[in-house]
Formats: sequence, structure tokens, C-alpha cells
Amino acid sequence: MWRKIRNIQTILFSTYTLIIIIVFTILVVWVYMWVSELIKNNATDSLVNIGQSMQDQIDSEIRKMNDVSLNVMYSNLVKNQFLEYLSDIEKQPHSSVPDVEQPATIPGASANSVQSAKELAEILTAAIGPSRAAEQLYLYDFKGKAYGNGFDNGERSYDPNSTPWFQAVMATQGKYITLPVEDAEMSKFISAREKQYSMSLFRQFYDNYNVPIGIVEVKQYYNRIFKSVLSFVKQSTYGESVLVYDNVGQIIYPLQADRSLYEPYIGQLAARQTSNESTYESFRNPVTGDKELLSHHYSEQTGWSTVVIVSEKKLLAPLSDFTRKTLLVAIGILLFAIVLSFIASKKITFPIYRILRTVRNIRLDDLGSGRIASQELNSGLNELDQLHEAFVNMSSRLRQSMDELLLSQSQEVQSKLIALQSQMNPHFLYNTLATIGVMAEENMNEQIVSMSENMSDILRYISSEESSVELRTELLYTRKYLEVNAIRHGQKLKFSFEVDDALERTCIPKLVIQPLVENSLKFATRREPPWNIRIVGVAEGNEWRVTVSDNGPGFSPESMEKLRNQIDETYLTNVTPVLQLGGMGLLNIFIRMRLTYGSDSVFLFGNSSTGGAEVTIGGRLAKGEQA
Repeated sequence: MWRKIRNIQTILFSTYTLIIIIVFTILVVWVYMWVSELIKNNATDSLVNIGQSMQDQIDSEIRKMNDVSLNVMYSNLVKNQFLEYLSDIEKQPHSSVPDVEQPATIPGASANSVQSAKELAEILTAAIGPSRAAEQLYLYDFKGKAYGNGFDNGERSYDPNSTPWFQAVMATQGKYITLPVEDAEMSKFISAREKQYSMSLFRQFYDNYNVPIGIVEVKQYYNRIFKSVLSFVKQSTYGESVLVYDNVGQIIYPLQADRSLYEPYIGQLAARQTSNESTYESFRNPVTGDKELLSHHYSEQTGWSTVVIVSEKKLLAPLSDFTRKTLLVAIGILLFAIVLSFIASKKITFPIYRILRTVRNIRLDDLGSGRIASQELNSGLNELDQLHEAFVNMSSRLRQSMDELLLSQSQEVQSKLIALQSQMNPHFLYNTLATIGVMAEENMNEQIVSMSENMSDILRYISSEESSVELRTELLYTRKYLEVNAIRHGQKLKFSFEVDDALERTCIPKLVIQPLVENSLKFATRREPPWNIRIVGVAEGNEWRVTVSDNGPGFSPESMEKLRNQIDETYLTNVTPVLQLGGMGLLNIFIRMRLTYGSDSVFLFGNSSTGGAEVTIGGRLAKGEQA
């Protein structure tokens, strides 16, 4: 799977695509971030400007009301005329009606009081001004008398103890602004059917000796004070809402608001109420869970905070629309660029595929033939055309090189097998001659004759040129070797052969079993007799195996580790180690089995459960030898 992915076309296509994606992504991200930041800044600036504009218009209306109150407060004419009016009222009988519209019609009123009332009304009308900065103006004394000018003209009575604003005004040195209240009297002068609300601004005013003489109330319609807010909410584009609250957290706008809905905003912005700077921040609405943007504006003049609340999702809707369009355009351009990269990579790799098919389908007989030379590439790419030409020239020389290489390799393997086999000859000869010498000293003439005959057969077998023999032949001469040693050791040596008949004609390397038996006998005789040698041959599936075991001391840990390291090194390097003459033994047999059977060779060694060494060799059966 991985090799299929790692082809030139895929690598080129992936590289081109990756470069395009990286460059295009960086460009698109940069443009998107720049434009999105611009859109977001414009949206937030617009939100802040709208909030500031509404705050300024509210302040403007309150400032007008405050100016009217200051005109009254600092006007000696108003104060003197009000004191004169109160003096005339006190002199007349208590038969007057409390609420009247024109003082001149008050029964029992003196001419002086009527004249004072008229002059006071003219002065208050001038204080309000032609622009109607306030809809209603009241002057209150501290004894329950009041005089109004505006829609409600004339004298009226009030109870200071039951009036909710009285104590608050008396405790305030400056202005005092009430919360919106439903005003039934002012509703009579408006043609609209809905109820009208008003707000009042109160101040104490003083005589020339700075002694409080009364309270001035400037009243204005709630809808006029919050005209800009009402207009903005009505025409809002993104569903914005507006919250206005005072410095103690009382909600002024909207009317009759559910405080639980706005309490999180007030709590969030409580620490910023004393700052006159506009602030802008994100807010997670705990009720809806939506992310919202808040534009907060604080007025030092009124102590009110104006908050414009809008859903971030709605406010940044143009940004979302821009994002969608950008993604669609980006995906389209990216797909087009990827198609171009695919075409480019295919144009480069197609000639390579043609060369690859030629190489993959080539046969040994085609090397050096005219069939390959007749195939022209004509890819349009000089490098690939030159590569194809070089391949054609190489194929003309490859056939000869391969023949020479195969011959060399065959000779090398054969030489190795003969060299390894030849290492066994002198070793066995030395041991046998030493045995005959010992027997001659003991005058064992008959045994020497028998041993010499067996020795002659064994030497004839060893000196033969063939490198492989049938298993029965190897076992025959192995038995002769054991019989030679049995002449010397007598009943001390016992051996047995347990080999499947089906394996007798199996071809194996010559001299691979006899050295195992010799090695077992060598180490077994280090213990007290009898010495048992057992040869077992079996067929397992499509493999043959022969095991040689003894009852000697077995392999020592050191010798096993050394042999295992030598075998592992051969597997790792795939290089046959050089064996000196006399460097025989198990490693010699392992190498010959490896050269003959390759990865199918079997070579196992260890100690049996009864103690003693046990070595197993084997290989794959030829097709004709399998059952």
C-alpha cells in the first residue's frame, strides 16, 4: 500500500498541491483576517458611535431640563415674584379651591394675588423658553403650596410628607432626577392612546441669603427624553436592544423591564460606571448562552449608563457572509490549481511510466535485442529521452554481464561447498588413524582389518567429487563410522537409526550427518559409559529433518552463546565467514545447509530434556520427493 503511494506522480502531485495549498492558504488567511478585522472594526465602531450618540441626546434633553431649573434657581425675579405670590396667597381667605387653571377665577382671590400669579406665569413661561425645553414647570414651597406653568397652569396643594420625591430632594444639594412614572395629567394633553410617562428634575432654590425657599420641578415626557433610543430600537438592523440604568442599578430604560434579564449586564459593567470613556467588550449571556457585544457609555452629568446590546452573530453577519463567499471562491480556485498540478505531474511522470512498463515486462531473451532499441520515447523532456536511450544501451551490455555473473556465482557456490566439504576429510582421517594406532598397540589385528576396510570405504566416500548424496548413502557411511568406533569401544558405545523409509532417496549435502555423530561421540565419551547415539529422521509436511542426540554432558552455555552469535552474524550480514582448515564443527554444517537450502534450511541445537546434546538439520523436499 505504501509503495503504491510513494510513486513519482503522487510525490510531485502532493508537492505541487502542498505548495499551492500553503501559499494560497496564507494569502487567503491574510486577506480574510485583514478584511474581517476591517468589517469587525467598522461594525464595532458603528455600535460604539450609536451608543455614544444616544447617550449624548439623552444628556442633551436632561441638560435642557437642568438649564431651565438653573434659570429659575438663579433668577432673582422668579424668586422675588414667587415670594410675593406666596405672601398674597397667605393673606387671602382659605376658601380657595386647591386645583384651578387660572388664578384670576379663584373665588375670594384678591386683585394683588391675581396680578402676582399672572406676573409669575409670564416669568416661568420665559424661563421655559419658546423651544419647550420642558413641558411642565412647578415651584413648591415647604408648606404645601405649588404653582405650575406649562400644560398645567395655576396653583395647587401638595403634602410634603406623602410626596415620594420630597425627602430625596431635601437631602440632595444638587439636582435630583426621578425614575419614569406614569403621568395621567400629562397624558391628557397628548392625542396618542397609549399611556404617557414623564421624568422630573428637582432642585432647591434659595433667597439672597442662601436660605432655601422652595423646590423647582422641571418635567418632560419620557418619550422625548429617550426619543433617540426609541427610534434606534424601532429601526434596529441587527435586533439591538438598549439598557439605561442609574448609578445604583435602577433600570430607567426600558420601561417595566424584567430586572432578572438585565441583571447580568449591570453586574458585568458595575466596575465601569465611574469611567466617562466608552467601552466595548464581549459578553456571554447566561440566559440564552449567546455571545453578545456590549457598548457601554457612562454620563457624568446624569450618572446614567447606556448599554447597547447586540448579538455578535447578527452584528458580524456581513463578516459571516464574507467568510462564506471567501471559502467558496477559495475552494474553487484551489480545486482548479490542484487540477493543474495533477496535469503537470502526469505530464512529467507518464514517460517514466512507459520506461517502467518496458523494464517490468522485459525478459532475459529481450536483452540486447532490437525490440527494445526500436521503442522510442519522444516524451518532449530531454532528460527522460536521454534516460531511455541510456537504458537501451545498457540492455545491450546487460545480457553478456548477466551470463558472466551467473557463471561466476555458480562457480563460487560450488567452490564454497567443496571447500567446506574438504575441511571434513583431514579431520576424520586424523581421528581414525589415531584410533588404528591405539588398536595396533593392543594387538587388535582382526579389528584393525575390519576398521581398515570400513576406513577404505569411508575415504572413498569422502574423496568422491559429488557434493550431494541420497540420505541412505549418508546414513550408510555414518553407520560404518560408528562401527569403526564400536570396534574400539566395544559395548560401551550404543547407537540406533530411526529414519522413515520415505526419506532414504532424499538428496542432502554430503557429510552433514556423520560430523554430527562424530561431534556427539566426542563429547559423550567425557562421561561414564554407556554412550548412546541416536539418529532420527522424519518427514514433516514438505520438509525433511534429521536429529542426532546423545547422552553426554550437553552444550555448555558459553558454547551455545558463541555458536548462536556466529549464526546470527551470518543471518545479519548474509556473508559466509571464512573457515580455516580445522575450523570444523556445527558452524561448518550450518553454512553448507544455508548455501544449499537458503532460507528453507533448518538448523536447531540445544540440550534435550534427558540431558545431552541434540542437533536437528533439515530442508525442503524436492517436488518429486514429497509424499
